[in-house]
Amino acid sequence: MKKFVMVLLLLLVLVSLTYAQDMPYKGVRITVVLRSLPETDFIVSKLAEFKMMTGINVQIVTYPEQQLREREVIDVSTGAGAYDVIAIDSVFIPEFAKAGWITPLEPYLDASYNVEDISAFVRGLLSYEGKIYAGPVYSEATQLMYRKDLFEEAGLQPPQTMEEYEAYAKKFTNPPDLFGVAMRGLRGNGMNIYIWSEWLWSYGGKYFDENWNPVFNSPEGVLATENYAKLLQNYGPPGVATYGWDDVQNAFTSGKVAMIIDATNFYTRIEDPTKSAIAGKIGYAVVPAGPAGRFPGNYSLGFAISAVGAKTDQEKGAAAEFIKWATSQDIELSKALQANIISVTRDSVFNDPAFQAKFGGDWLTSTVECFRITNPGYRPLIEEWREIGDRLGIAVENVIAGIQPAKEALDEAAAYAAEVLVRTGKLKK
Repeated sequence: MKKFVMVLLLLLVLVSLTYAQDMPYKGVRITVVLRSLPETDFIVSKLAEFKMMTGINVQIVTYPEQQLREREVIDVSTGAGAYDVIAIDSVFIPEFAKAGWITPLEPYLDASYNVEDISAFVRGLLSYEGKIYAGPVYSEATQLMYRKDLFEEAGLQPPQTMEEYEAYAKKFTNPPDLFGVAMRGLRGNGMNIYIWSEWLWSYGGKYFDENWNPVFNSPEGVLATENYAKLLQNYGPPGVATYGWDDVQNAFTSGKVAMIIDATNFYTRIEDPTKSAIAGKIGYAVVPAGPAGRFPGNYSLGFAISAVGAKTDQEKGAAAEFIKWATSQDIELSKALQANIISVTRDSVFNDPAFQAKFGGDWLTSTVECFRITNPGYRPLIEEWREIGDRLGIAVENVIAGIQPAKEALDEAAAYAAEVLVRTGKLKK
């Protein structure tokens, strides 16, 4: 009997050791701060499965989009450290990484996570100085969406060039019943500048020279801004100078706009017949080319480990386990197939037969091509971007609204950008 008890105790020890190895972070509690999106809501709905797999307890804190970054900055800059994992916009990765507020993710990744499966531009967006800092929850590029029924009636194919885009905008404009285009006019580094940047690059402009002098007020930049403003002034709906992405989407789904350029993830909403008067009548194409080529925009939202909130190795490890699970290929494919969420970040999901069967057609074809050709540096990946981009957004909105000529507005924004870069030491006086 004594021998049997000894063997039983040994077996229990071995089982406990194996269990501990499989669940090294059992009992660790982490706090994740995010904003409510279909993508994050889906992840939150699966947290019970994550706890069963890992034993990690996850607390979720949610803020609206505009408050999220403010709360995160306050948390890390004051050393409060209330959050172990933060949801972070790709354009803010450089700022947070340089300040030491987030931890490189790569040391926690293994072959099963398959970093190379993440679309190349998304990896670029979530990296700083060659290190990846976040796992992607969401990604998008910009594409052309147009009223296929109107184009077929007119015998037209989607515009291939900026000149055709303007010509078709003029052709379809018949106020108050129909307008040629709607795009973002509202100021902000993630609002009008997100779409306007396509015009800047397409007309041969750029943000900075090799010495970090702002040059978006070059002749190319001025022409790009004038053309962007002209499209909205002449062929956009009333009030378009203050349109955000939701206004663009609503104007399009109302049936009063022939073409828009905006995010690839519009697809499921604009094709929903309960929300869209034009569902089933929409075509999708790669953005038109300017003199310098095609330049679709891009954006990603990621989960990063807070270097301030995740204080111990156990907390960092548990935070990394959550990120790897939440941004895995399995979760992303499940989001798409179970909840119609198509903000794909992984090539394998685009290539999955079930995904292609559900979301095939010209949306998928043009989205994959836009993902392939978009450049992570579409908006500057620098820590000063928020200040510079927001000030530039004011300039572009002023031009669209007819308050300032393009040259004057861009010169003022460039002077402001130079001051910021001098202050941070990137630009020498």
